[in-house]
Order: sequence, then structure tokens, then C-alpha cells
Amino acid sequence: MMLGVVRNPYATNVPARLAEGAAELDIPVRVIDLPTLTVDISFNGATVVRDAAGAIDITSLAPYMLFGYPVTVHALRILSRRAYTQNPVDSVLTADDKAATAVQLSHAAVPQVPSTICSLDLERALSVAEEIQYPVVIKRPHGAQGRWVRRAGHAASLAQAFRELHAEGPGALIVQPEVTEFRGCSTRAVVTGGRLLAATLRTATGNEWRSNIGRGATQRPVDLTPRESTLAENAARALGLGHAGIDILQTAYGPLVLEVNSCPDFTSMLPYFDDDLTQAVLLACLPP
Repeated sequence: MMLGVVRNPYATNVPARLAEGAAELDIPVRVIDLPTLTVDISFNGATVVRDAAGAIDITSLAPYMLFGYPVTVHALRILSRRAYTQNPVDSVLTADDKAATAVQLSHAAVPQVPSTICSLDLERALSVAEEIQYPVVIKRPHGAQGRWVRRAGHAASLAQAFRELHAEGPGALIVQPEVTEFRGCSTRAVVTGGRLLAATLRTATGNEWRSNIGRGATQRPVDLTPRESTLAENAARALGLGHAGIDILQTAYGPLVLEVNSCPDFTSMLPYFDDDLTQAVLLACLPP
């Protein structure tokens, strides 16, 4: 048995904690250094995935993040054919793309915050915002910790937000109504092994309206209602993820999914739970 833990410079907390937890449980670990990954394909189609430490041979794969290094997609496609993983590469790619996530949730009839996916065109974005009615949230399909997400209360602020997002390069836009009745708060539910593991209520601080822990939000444990638990589990299942973090907003229409993360940073939740969340995540990584 050998558990692969992918070390991604854009998200260091989770792989570090998983490697530490595996050592505590005597689970052999192969840390995979994402920036040095290469894929060798021979003339007869044989494939070898390696990093700076050499060829990689694993039997299972911990939750991982693909963001930032396209070679990871190809490498993990190969590794996941030989190793057990809760999260297939295509499911992770869907979760990394908020527009693709919205489409997939729609196909599965999972209740979610309404979204309009449109081209990176200011006039179109303004038209959509007028239809939705201000205030709106405008974002790019990719990003984490509140990056590339803006709030606009009127056309002038939307135009400014558009210019900031446009500067990042080509792509699409997602425009959503702001959930004003629960502004600055969201529920983060972590599902692992296909079942709810833990949940916290996150609240923005100061003038910040985004409830990301990385932006200073506070959190506390919360017991989900059966409806919320089912919503979180169904959202993960709709994307084909055995392990996921689901952000839920409370609205006048009931709880709605805001987004789904394939490698949520559960480490910030550790101080709030008596149960060993790391152990639960690790054990779910191993083949059944």
C-alpha cells in the first residue's frame, strides 16, 4: 500500500496535514511534487509518471488540487488508472470550473444559486445584471479564496469589476444575484467517503462581504438540517466526487449550493471538532 499525496504550492495546508496524519497512522506515503511532474510516453505507449524524486508508484491517491499546473491533469489521469481515488480527474476539472459545476448541478436537479454564464463582454454583463437586478456578484469560472469574485451594486461598479476581471485574460463570466438576506455568511460542509463529515458556519468580518477563511472570516461548528446534509451529499455525488467541500447559502428559497470544491481546506476546521477529521479523510482515501 502506498498513498500518494500531491504537494501543490497553491494549496499547502491540506497535503502537509495529510502527510503528517498518514505518518501518525503508519500509512506509507509518497509525496508527489507537483511542480516537477513529468509524463514519459514510450514508442509502444508505455507511460511513466515521475517527479524530482523519481518514478511514482502508488496504490491510492489523496484528495488533490489541479490548479496551476496543467501537466498534473495528464499525470493524474495515468496514476488514477492504477490507483484508487475518490475523485476522478474529470470530476476535479468540473469542480475547478464554476460554470461547469453549475451546468452539472443543473443536470442533477440540485438546488443552487441562480447563475448566468456569459461571454467576457461588458455590454452583455450589464444586460444580464439589469435582468437579474442589482446587487449582483460577478466572477470568473476559476479561482479560490474569493479571488476573481466581485460584488456590484450598480452599473458603474459592475463596469469597474469587469475591467478588473478582464485584465486576467480571456474566458467567460458568471453573473449571480447577491443573496442579501444572508450576506457575509455561508456554510461549509465537508463530505468524505460520500457522507457528511463536518460543517461550519463562516461569517465575514469588517467590511469584507466574502466569507472566506483566507480573507479573515470566522467560523463555528454547525449542525446541518437533514435537508442541508442531503443537499451537500447530492452536490458532491452530482459531480462524481467522493470527497468535497460544498458551500451553501441560506436564502428565502431555502438552502442553495453556491459552489463545490474538490480539495477543501479542512485544516481550518480541525480546532472545532473532537473527532479526528484528518483520520477520517485518510481512511476514506484507502481502497474499500
